[in-house]
Amino acid sequence: MSKSPKSHLSKPDLERLRLALVHKRSELLGHRRDSEDELRDVERESEPGDAAEGIIEQDAALRLAAFDAPVLADVEHALARFDDGTYGFSEESGEPIPLPRLEAVPWARRTAREEDHRRP
Repeated sequence: MSKSPKSHLSKPDLERLRLALVHKRSELLGHRRDSEDELRDVERESEPGDAAEGIIEQDAALRLAAFDAPVLADVEHALARFDDGTYGFSEESGEPIPLPRLEAVPWARRTAREEDHRRP
């Protein structure tokens, strides 16, 4: 899709959505740091019981990080689209993504209808 000359979203809406994306990115990066800290802590455990508990916590942290990775990539992609002027438009059709959808999922790449058609 080429660069859009004018967004269908108001300036306050765009700012609010950008802030939501920045906040989500910070949250996800915090999860990643926590996961890395958990991994380091498990490596330092000296007591067998502590090590077992650490492994359980490590597993949970790794699962969370694996779940967060695709969302983080989508958030980063959405922030890049702000910079190139294409944020808020479907990557599939070029149609504007309605504000309520962007408020619910600020990193949405398509309209809800298009997303529903992609599901098996």
